[in-house]
Amino acid sequence: MANHDFTYAGTLQKVQIGTPEGIVECVGGSYSGVPFFVETVGVSGGRNVVTHALPFSDSFVNEDTGKKVGEFPVDFYLVGMDVDTQRKALEDAFNREGSFELVHPYFGKFFARVKSYSFNYSKTEQEFVSGSATFVPEASEKNAGRAKTDLRGVTISKAASVGESAKANFSESFSLAGKAKSVVDAVASFTSGLLDDLETARSSIRSMSEFVNAISGIRANLEVVLMTPGDFASRLQSLLFMCSETAKPSDYNRYVNESLVGMKSYRTADETGLLNPAADGLSAEISRLFMMTSAAMAVECVVRSEFKSVEEAEAMQEDVSEAFAAVLCRTENADDYADLLDMEAAALKFLRDSMSKLSVVVEMPLSGTRDALSACFDCYGSLDALDDILERNKIADAMFIGRKSLKVLSE
Repeated sequence: MANHDFTYAGTLQKVQIGTPEGIVECVGGSYSGVPFFVETVGVSGGRNVVTHALPFSDSFVNEDTGKKVGEFPVDFYLVGMDVDTQRKALEDAFNREGSFELVHPYFGKFFARVKSYSFNYSKTEQEFVSGSATFVPEASEKNAGRAKTDLRGVTISKAASVGESAKANFSESFSLAGKAKSVVDAVASFTSGLLDDLETARSSIRSMSEFVNAISGIRANLEVVLMTPGDFASRLQSLLFMCSETAKPSDYNRYVNESLVGMKSYRTADETGLLNPAADGLSAEISRLFMMTSAAMAVECVVRSEFKSVEEAEAMQEDVSEAFAAVLCRTENADDYADLLDMEAAALKFLRDSMSKLSVVVEMPLSGTRDALSACFDCYGSLDALDDILERNKIADAMFIGRKSLKVLSE
């Protein structure tokens, strides 16, 4: 059985969800990339002991046939308006042949098979399903199943779904109708500051005429636009998802970073600083829309990005993990928490898959003074990677390299 890291439990982010029995504190888990909430878990093990009675006597012999395979029973919850879709996705994962990655809330990540599972429904709870499953760990990852999934398509589809969900939630929960002028002014002021943050974050396109016209149109009629939440959400999302008309794969790396900056600007009702409960709550909904849309943009751009080496993909992996961790620990909505976990898992899975196909950066020793052209040809057999060598090694003069080695790609 695999070794599991018990210190993993100390890094968990917790979220409270409503159940028919009341509020429970849960942590996130997933199987084959499908997320769920976990309240209680267990583990069982021991030795396989077979007892043989000796004929014509009251004696017996215990035969130890080896260590039992450990089992990991898990009680889980699914919540949200799309709970039926979540249940079907999880059931499909449970029934799939082979073993897949289990993100266990207390034992970390390892490959496992589903021994048994069950779901529990209630007529009175339309957005809630509970269940349990028993997992057995895979002895070796070589035996682990590999679902043949279009990771790019799945991630883009999930990002689009979260974007639509964020807009629908905002349209339903946000309304300035009947609010005092002081509340409207405070919310408008908060939104203006958020637009400043957006303009700063989207440095790659903020000079585009389409972007300038769109953000100027919102600023000029901010209070009027806020009176129609659906229209405001659509306009804000168009700014966050907007890309250059001439965008190249390498540009999406920058769009990822811009979106992660937008995510980190998330403010809860306690953090808006408006000191007015009504204005704080409404402003938090705007910040929530901004954060969830930025997260959706980030993961969509991850799968559209271009990486020249494992090191570049690892750097993005660290940035994505850090940004999602920063908002997950402060997210107060269970649906948002699940969506964020799901998107992060999809993006990181895509990056891990990409890294398995990428080159690594290695040191190429140089003997004496060299020029970049001959060094490039010696390394790659062509001059196609000349620009990469110049950029990666910060070489100003291609005809003179006064160093002992160059950073080049392994393939």
